[in-house]
This record gives sequence, C-alpha cells and structure tokens, in this order.
Amino acid sequence: AGAATLYFPETWYPEETQWQLATEKDIPGIQGGLSGLTWNPDSGTLFAVTDHPSSVVELDTDGNVLRVIPSDGDHDFEAIEYLGRNRYVLSRERERMLTTHHIDRNTSVLPPASYTLTLDVDRKSDNAGFEGLARGRGENALMVAQEKKPLRFLETDHSHDSLSVSDSLTHRLSLPWFLKDISGLHYDRIN
Repeated sequence: AGAATLYFPETWYPEETQWQLATEKDIPGIQGGLSGLTWNPDSGTLFAVTDHPSSVVELDTDGNVLRVIPSDGDHDFEAIEYLGRNRYVLSRERERMLTTHHIDRNTSVLPPASYTLTLDVDRKSDNAGFEGLARGRGENALMVAQEKKPLRFLETDHSHDSLSVSDSLTHRLSLPWFLKDISGLHYDRIN
C-alpha cells in the first residue's frame, strides 16, 4: 500500500499563495460555468464539463471553445478525467455516480455510458457528492473526491483493456480536521 501526502500551502507555506491570475478569459456560449478540467495528450486539447445544461466542452490551450457535446439530460456534471484511448470518466454529483464515455473527434452528442458506478452511501445532501476526479498513483487508479458530508477521498480501478470502471471504491486517506470542502482534485504523477 502506498502513502499519499496532502499539501495545504495556505496553512504551512503562505508564500505559495501569493500568486496572481495572469489572464482572465470569458468563454462565450457557455452557460453556468465550467467544472472540472482534464488534459487529453492525444488530441492536445482540454475537456471540461458544465452542469446546467449538462455537457462536455472541448477547448484549445488558449481557452477557446472547439465544440460543446450536449448530453441527453440534466446530470449535474462536476468533474471529468481522461483515461486514454478516447475514454473519459464523468462524475455526477447529485446522483453519486461515475460514468465512463467514449468521446472521439467525431462525437457530437454525449454517447450513453459504457459503464456506470453508483455509490449511494452517506447521502446527507444532494450537493455534496463526487466533486473531483484524478488519475492516481497506479496505471489503473482513479482518485475520487467526495465534496463533504462526509468529506473523503476514494479510489477506484479501471482497465485499459475494457471500457469500464470497477466498483471497488475504498477509503484511502485520513483527512485533517481543518479541511471543510473539496472542489477539485489533481494528482501529481511526477513528484
């Protein structure tokens, strides 16, 4: 079993919080704002999600919208993570659900999920579900952040040989008392 380290620069390293946003950019045509962000090294583009209306948005590295891929309903998307081979995992906060979708350069409407994982535990709020996703330490690891009530990190496993996500979510970390909410997740695979 590996160890994970949580960094809270605003608590221990105040100089690291003294950054300024260099560029602010309006993204025309996007209603409700973007949530989640993932890099697809195969296409050289970014992907994000919107929750109302539910869609996947592809952007270039300057933040210009290349396309909007609408979904077939109101799914409260909060996060997206690229798994490779045109496969993406999307989190649906309100539904406590992870879904795997195949999205390629010809996709114009979000296809049905090739796999769905629902974790319906500790439901204390409709607005406190899966808020962040990140590829984890191992090749097949996917970290999932539950926003709050209870706030926690979970881990699931996926295989490059199939378009699926296993249903073996487990608790991985003890979280510090001062952490009140998780709104996103990134795993540094380099350090």
